[in-house]
Amino acid sequence: MTSTGSEPPELPERPEFPAPQQPGAPGAQQGGPAPEWGWVRPQAVLQTVETEPLEYHRLLRGVANYRWWKPLLLLLLSAVYFGIFTVIISIAFVPILMTDPAYLEGIVSGEGDVLDTQVPVSVLLSLVSIIIMIPSVILAMLTLGMRPTGRIWSVAGRIRWGLLGRVSLAALLAVVVMNVAGIALEIAMDPASLTETAETSSSGADFDWTAAWTSLILVVLLVPLQATAEEVVFRGLFMQVLGSWLKSPWFGIIIPSVGFALAHIYDIWGLLAVGALGLVAGWVTWRTGGLEAAIAIHIVNNLIAFGFMTFAVGGETAQVEATGGPGSFIGSLVGYALFIWLVLRIFRKHGYGRSRIDLVQVPVTEPALAGGAPMTGGGAPQGPQQHG
Repeated sequence: MTSTGSEPPELPERPEFPAPQQPGAPGAQQGGPAPEWGWVRPQAVLQTVETEPLEYHRLLRGVANYRWWKPLLLLLLSAVYFGIFTVIISIAFVPILMTDPAYLEGIVSGEGDVLDTQVPVSVLLSLVSIIIMIPSVILAMLTLGMRPTGRIWSVAGRIRWGLLGRVSLAALLAVVVMNVAGIALEIAMDPASLTETAETSSSGADFDWTAAWTSLILVVLLVPLQATAEEVVFRGLFMQVLGSWLKSPWFGIIIPSVGFALAHIYDIWGLLAVGALGLVAGWVTWRTGGLEAAIAIHIVNNLIAFGFMTFAVGGETAQVEATGGPGSFIGSLVGYALFIWLVLRIFRKHGYGRSRIDLVQVPVTEPALAGGAPMTGGGAPQGPQQHG
C-alpha cells in the first residue's frame, strides 16, 4: 500500500525508563505508592481547619505556624526593641535634660526624684519611656508574622471603641467612689490625717504654677498612652504568652499582677493597691475578651493620681513610697468591686464576644485525603470568627 501524502518526519526515540510499578518488573512494589522520580517534587497539600474557640489569653495559639517557642521569642524580641527605643529616647532627651542641670545632677547622683510634676521634663521623659512599649510589642509581632497584630487588643482583632467608651464612664464612677471611700476611711481611722491632707505645698511660695500647668497638659496628653502601654505589656503580652502554654487563665492573671506591683516603688499599702488593680485588670481582660476595661480603669486611675500629684494634694508633687494606709487600700477594693459589677452589666447588655476562632492551615494526613476532607493547596487562611 502506497502513501498518498508526504511522510511524517522521523521522531527521536523516547528513552526507556524502568517501570518498577508494573507487575512482575524487577523491584516492583505491589499495591505501593507511585514512585517519586528525581525530577518530580511532590507538592505539600494543606488543609484549612478551625482552631478551638480561643479566649483572650489563648489568642497566640491562633497565629499561623504556631510553635511553642514563638511566644517566648515574641517576649524576648519585644524586650530587644524596647531596649533599642530606650537608647534612642535617652539620646534624644540629652539636649532637653541639659536645660535643667539640677534635675540631671539629681538623677545621676540618685538623690533626685525621677518623676516630679514641678519638673515638667521629668514627666515627659517618664511617660514617653513607658509609651514606647506599645511599638515594641507590635513590631515584635510583625517581625514574627503574628498577624493580625490586633489580637493583642481583643478577640475582635482591634480596639472595640464602643466598649472602651462605656467602660470608661464606669471607671470614672468607680475611681471617684474609691477615692471618696479611701479618704473617709483614712480620716475615720486617723482623724489627724485630715489636717495633714489639707496642708498642701501648692500654698507655699516655692510652688511653681507654670510648671504645674505644663505638667498637667503633659499628663492629659500622655497618660492615656502610658496606661495603655502598661496594659499592652502586663495584661496583653504577658497574659497571652503564658496563656499559649497554660490553659487556665489564672496563671496569666496572677503572675503578671505580681510583676506589675513589684515594678512600682510604693510602700506595702501602695503595692497591695497596685496588685489589686493588676488582678482586677487581668480578670476583666479575660472575662470581656480584650484590654478595653483594663485600659479604662488604668487611665482614669492614673489621671486622677497624677492630678493630685500635680497640685500637691496630700503635700507631694513627686512619686514617693507612701501612698496612704489601710483605709486607702480598703477604699480601692470598694471601687474595684463597683467597677467589675458595672463592666459585667455593660458587657452582657451589648453582647460583645469573648472568644475567637482562627482558621489555620495544617498538612493533610493520608486518612484525611482518603476521606475527601476539604483541602487547599496554599494561600492565606480565611478570616476569623468571633464568638460570644
